[in-house]
Amino acid sequence: MQSTETAPPRNSRIPTAWARAAVFALVVLALGACDSLNNKLMDTVRGKIQLACPGHNIIADASRRLTYQPGPGRDLIDIDNEIVITGVRLTCDSNVDRDTRSGTMTVGVSLDMDAVRGPANRDRRADIKYFVSVTDRANKILYREAFTIKMAFAENESRREVSSPSVPLVIPIQAGQTGKNFRILVGLVLTREQLEMNRKDRTPRL
Repeated sequence: MQSTETAPPRNSRIPTAWARAAVFALVVLALGACDSLNNKLMDTVRGKIQLACPGHNIIADASRRLTYQPGPGRDLIDIDNEIVITGVRLTCDSNVDRDTRSGTMTVGVSLDMDAVRGPANRDRRADIKYFVSVTDRANKILYREAFTIKMAFAENESRREVSSPSVPLVIPIQAGQTGKNFRILVGLVLTREQLEMNRKDRTPRL
């Protein structure tokens, strides 16, 4: 049986000049792919850009909250609970482009606190309201949000260490900026009376 395959017409052949151009284009594409792969490999070898964490402060006037039971009493026996911020923990992860030096930084903010149950606390519960804010170098507030932790004291427990869930903050980073261009400020949400008591520092302590 004879084969039915036929040779392609002569005019279907790619001209020699075009063939050379096509080969050159393929070589360029291959080299470009290699360069891209090499860049990715170099980024992997060098590691991604990791910026330093922002500085942080506990606002002194908002580091302590003393809550009294309802009523006019302001003696030791009238205290429902006392909350004190003892520390701040930050985790930082940068996503910054190597060429533009811009991107974002995700900062996780956690607070450590001491909670003390007062003589007037009958239900063994306390709500802890605190805030987290971000400022720039000019102390302009870029972000502020308040959060609440509902906690309970165990039976016969008068003091407990409390850690807040990590609050994720996504900070835009522009070329030339680092984490040091920003500052994290934390504190307890206070009433006017509680703030004035902290400033005078004349309130009893548990």
